[in-house]
Amino acid sequence: MLVKGRRQVYVILLLVLVLISTQLSFSPSMVSAAGNLALNKSVTESNHTQNYVASNATDGNQASYWEGAASSYPNWIRVDLGSSQAVNQVVLKLPLAWGDRTQTLSVQTSSDDTNYNTIVASTAYTYQSGTNAVTINFTSTNARYVKINVTANTGATGGQISELEVYGPTVVATPTPSPSATTVPTATPAPTAAPGSKSAFVQTVASAFNSQFGTQLENSSEGGQNVAYVDNGDYLVFNNVNFGSGASSVALRVASQTSGGNVEIRLDSLNGTLAGTCAVTTTGGWQSWTTKNCSINTISGVHNLYLKFTGGAGNLFNINWFKFAAAAIGGDVVGKVFAGYQGWFTAGGDGSPLNNWTHWSKNNNNLTANSNVNFEMYPDLREYTKLYQTNLGNLGNGQPAKLFSSYDQETVNKHFEWMQTYNISGAALQRFGADANYAPNNWNQNRDSVAVKVKNAAETYNRKFYVMYDITDLNPSQWVNAVKNDFTNNVVGTMNLTSSTAYAKQDGKLVICIWGIGFTDRPGTAAESADLIAWFKNQGYYVIGGVPTHWRNGDNDSKPGFLDVYKSLDMLSPWFVGRFSQLAGADHYKTNQWAPDFAFTQQNGIVYQPVIWPGFAWKNMKNGPVNEIPRLHGDFMWRQAYNLKSLGINTGYIAMFDEYDEATAIAKAAENSSMIPNNQYFLTLDADGVAVSSDFYLRLTGDIARLFNNEIPLTVNHPTSHQ
Repeated sequence: MLVKGRRQVYVILLLVLVLISTQLSFSPSMVSAAGNLALNKSVTESNHTQNYVASNATDGNQASYWEGAASSYPNWIRVDLGSSQAVNQVVLKLPLAWGDRTQTLSVQTSSDDTNYNTIVASTAYTYQSGTNAVTINFTSTNARYVKINVTANTGATGGQISELEVYGPTVVATPTPSPSATTVPTATPAPTAAPGSKSAFVQTVASAFNSQFGTQLENSSEGGQNVAYVDNGDYLVFNNVNFGSGASSVALRVASQTSGGNVEIRLDSLNGTLAGTCAVTTTGGWQSWTTKNCSINTISGVHNLYLKFTGGAGNLFNINWFKFAAAAIGGDVVGKVFAGYQGWFTAGGDGSPLNNWTHWSKNNNNLTANSNVNFEMYPDLREYTKLYQTNLGNLGNGQPAKLFSSYDQETVNKHFEWMQTYNISGAALQRFGADANYAPNNWNQNRDSVAVKVKNAAETYNRKFYVMYDITDLNPSQWVNAVKNDFTNNVVGTMNLTSSTAYAKQDGKLVICIWGIGFTDRPGTAAESADLIAWFKNQGYYVIGGVPTHWRNGDNDSKPGFLDVYKSLDMLSPWFVGRFSQLAGADHYKTNQWAPDFAFTQQNGIVYQPVIWPGFAWKNMKNGPVNEIPRLHGDFMWRQAYNLKSLGINTGYIAMFDEYDEATAIAKAAENSSMIPNNQYFLTLDADGVAVSSDFYLRLTGDIARLFNNEIPLTVNHPTSHQ
């Protein structure tokens, strides 16, 4: 790092510029008026899709948007300014979080809404993520109506606009400086501000200040330039920063070779309202960057932002960028416990399209002892109203050996009733077998029928659910299109799952999960995965990724080169089933996996949703060891939750609710040998030598949810009684 004295050169140069400028006079300049003439004005459209109506485009909220009906170009949207106005600029915006896209469109104006003049011919405009705005300038004209005609969109099947802003010309006189005004400059002058404001919620490079005092720029090891030579009392100013309905935290990318200092977040003046102070400590070097996250008092509306630097003598730190985070809108998933729901069991005589013993049996035929049994744990059958007779021997208590079918609404209702009773927020509905060229068959008809029954049950029992695509075994050459097609035509189109009042939302967005991204034994390149995530995000979805255990390092079960893909997710849910055993294994994962995982997600603004599981075995399915990863009568599952909560984690995914196949089910299961067939091995809940009730793991999961929600204290031993 160079000595601070290098500033003397810049002061001399500024003095020269001031002397020159005092000899010049300036004529008035024409710029667009600061006021958005279209804000909250009446707007109409050619058509729209779903609930993305035209009024979203003039409400001042860049997160809401209009979208024209699919494949019905040209789509148009027209704003009525209320009276004839002089206009010379249109700004078109999309939601800030959306990915890049190009829209082809033209601009027309009219005085009577009947006769329109094309003032900007059809042109392709590229929106870039981070700003997602295009500015269209044209010769000033008088108009009451401004119409945008969209004929193509690389990011969707219809035109999309979140904000249609219209500006008119105004004369701004720039005063001629007095020849005697030769004051030595102490700050970099601010350039003319563009109309509108810039979002606080996008990553802004510190070098993009409007004015500053005392700092210099230098090349950054992370690309571009960072602000350097920061001393006590220096500051940066960013004009017209839009904090929307509220920002409650800020992330700062900083580096320091000294003891550091503080960043004060102030509003509208150097000593204006103090929203918060962020302490910066040493990072070990002037280019050793780290992201510092700090809570602040909620800021809303548009302000001039001052970053004021304080500390001891000498250089304090460097700053590369900053980004504010919105005050949490809240939702159904963050801070909650969801359970994976398979819903994949059928039975002969259940009336399903399959009408066989799917997942209960290895060959779909009725069950024969020590032959085709495919599942490890036998369910507790006492509360089911519909059951189907198997060929297995009677239960130890003399009752006939029957099984349920997930095809029955009564079965799904019972499962969601248990979720309600035992304080489980809802279910992640597993969805397999997406197909790019959907053709109805018995298997997918059964799957879709169960999905609708899940929706019905969630509504009935006031639980939430979201769709979780499992990409296992999808065609590697078609899997992305398969998911897009299935989601558009079946999940949204035919079944209307996302329109359910029970469908989960987070931060105002519908939730979707893609499980299998980046796994070495699942399909998909990094580019394909990024495309699918962006496709959902561009439609306004909150995207969860089910990712490999070793996602952060890109090794073992994770393909390399996926880190940027993982970073693009809203929530990240690594898979841990079968990866460790015993309490010592859970403790090892706390130190070596969960803690660094959680730190990474916090630094990158991602919610961490680790998988929690009760135990594992598959002797019947794969002839594996008996009780391969013991449940330890709940101690194993609780230790995972205890360790996660001790790290500050409060969101969890339980694997699974109803997977009796691999003995990971938390749903009611056989307590002992009296509740299983007398001629076939099954793992029972007393296998560890302690008798527990059939609902013990449901109750334990409810207590984990209460722990995560700070309703019960953190204790090393679980509070859940075994009976």
